[in-house]
Amino acid sequence: MKKRLLILVILGVGYLNVIGQEIHSPADIFKIMEKSTVTYELNALEKEILPKDRTDNLNHNQYYRVNDGGQISTYKYEIDSNVQTYLTKAEVYFNEKKFSLAREMYLEALIEDSTYFEVMTYIGQTYGIEGDFDKAIEWYNKTIDLNYIDYMAHWFLADAYKTKGELDKAVDEITIAMILNRNNPRIEKSLKNIFELNKLKTKDWTFNPQIEIDSIEVNKVRISFDSDWLGYAMVKALWKYEPGYKKSMGVSEGSFSTIEEKECFVSLMTSFNKKKLKKHSEFKALKLSLDKEMIDEYILYEIVLPEHPFVAYQLPVEFINRIKNYVIEVRGKEK
Repeated sequence: MKKRLLILVILGVGYLNVIGQEIHSPADIFKIMEKSTVTYELNALEKEILPKDRTDNLNHNQYYRVNDGGQISTYKYEIDSNVQTYLTKAEVYFNEKKFSLAREMYLEALIEDSTYFEVMTYIGQTYGIEGDFDKAIEWYNKTIDLNYIDYMAHWFLADAYKTKGELDKAVDEITIAMILNRNNPRIEKSLKNIFELNKLKTKDWTFNPQIEIDSIEVNKVRISFDSDWLGYAMVKALWKYEPGYKKSMGVSEGSFSTIEEKECFVSLMTSFNKKKLKKHSEFKALKLSLDKEMIDEYILYEIVLPEHPFVAYQLPVEFINRIKNYVIEVRGKEK
């Protein structure tokens, strides 16, 4: 199988080390704006900003990755004609509900190309449909061991564990599937079902700042905001339009750093009170994330992955598991 490297793009590229970088206080932000050559015009937001529909912004399962000494490289499967012949026959048998015959074709495809790990998920699926969940679980785990980012293997494994009554394992696997394909509505539906069975909360919310920031003329920026989001909006305006500000924070143009969101959160949280925490699920989850020292996990799951789901394919297993813990311990147990 030929390999083709995919270059990861995260709002430009990668995460930056922000250790030792000073985050400005809200008072500092006001002073920077007052001294700026840019005029910042503050306005009330006229109407609510609805959440984006990201159901078309999906990952696909035609990718695998290699971890070479800590360097993660993601590739797209390239299927040769012999393997495709077996897959085509398998699909016909599968649609005809001849699952054992479909499995034989999948096994032939695997013999032809042992690095086409996705076919192992299909083999597991045929066993699952036939009710042999132990065998299905065995094959799903084979896929995951060889290609951790196969979200379908995690998804189907969760369903198999649910059927066997192993709900804790089902919760882990469906959460990982959700991380690996953040906007998939079918995985989300399965996650809600499994969470509810395990008495975990499934409140439906998205991180959706009520702000609009525009450059309306030379050196003049208009900031429109819901009053609850004022601190967040002001910091975002500096990062986007204040000359030299991003560079002064140690972040090069075209790069992304979690320090931007952290600085926004510092200003946002100064106005938190019980009323606001009750009103905004994203505020409540943010505070709980800080209490549990899961702020990076919050940023990735709530802000980065919905907009850039492919980023998940480049995250180390250890960090994916940290995000999984965030989803379970913060979203799933939100008071």
